[in-house]
Amino acid sequence: MKLDFLIIGAQKSATTALFKYLEPHARIAMPAAKEAPLFTKQVSEAEVDAFMSKHFSGHGSKLKGKATPQYMCDDKIPARLKAHNPKLKLIAVLRDPIDRAWSQYRMSLRRETESRSFDNAVADLLAPECLALARAGKAPLHEQQFESECDYYLVWSEYGRILETYRKHFEREQLLVLYMDEIQRDPDAVLNKVLMFLGLPLDFRPDCLGEVIHKGGSEVVITNQLKSRIRHFGPVRMIWDRVPEARRQSIRYWFEQLNVRRSDEAVQLSPALRATLESHFAADAMKIAALTGCPPPWSQAKLQCA
Repeated sequence: MKLDFLIIGAQKSATTALFKYLEPHARIAMPAAKEAPLFTKQVSEAEVDAFMSKHFSGHGSKLKGKATPQYMCDDKIPARLKAHNPKLKLIAVLRDPIDRAWSQYRMSLRRETESRSFDNAVADLLAPECLALARAGKAPLHEQQFESECDYYLVWSEYGRILETYRKHFEREQLLVLYMDEIQRDPDAVLNKVLMFLGLPLDFRPDCLGEVIHKGGSEVVITNQLKSRIRHFGPVRMIWDRVPEARRQSIRYWFEQLNVRRSDEAVQLSPALRATLESHFAADAMKIAALTGCPPPWSQAKLQCA
């Protein structure tokens, strides 16, 4: 049993919305836990078979897929996916790289893994040695608790570099690149693109189409301190200890989606820092244009779509 398609990322770019759009389709099977982990580390064939059996047994000829934004966080992952299924279809959802970095930064504040200002964090991460180390980093597994992602705000927004690695293993027609702007502006048209890419009729529309599935923020409703006190309360501790680890990961993920004080806080950058980041991501935008035949929406390059 093989996966037929994957939503590979990018993180903080409306992958949850796309997952929710596809989840109720009668001809698609997806794990209930959106980011059910697989291939973020080296896994055996037996582990893959067990995963597929657990999540997809009984689904017959349905298209089998999953959404894991961490698949755009480690350049070793494309080769693992190719070994699993050379015919795999890949969907990438991209967002303005500065906005995505800012959103990930706010998530780190919420998780209490970040104490720097965004300006200071960016200044640190632009150092050549920091960029090199982050680009060579592994996707955090978050198996026991949320690991720090504070080194990756910039490099996980380097979509062109990341997708070039995928193109070394997969043909161009196996990759569909979408943009968060498109999903927000015209979700109906985006869903049609996805259905066509997957070889499905265009007559499906989920009830949640166009809804904002997950709006971020830098503050939580239940603080980590209170959460820890609840988790270590005797009866709760006893119940939690009996929950299988795979289910715990799903609970952690969905709790985090709900435990957010929603806000529309804009990216807070000085003109000088914005100019620095735009310069940093300019070459990457050219790579996206080369891969897709069209510059991304945030690109300032005066290019025509192929």
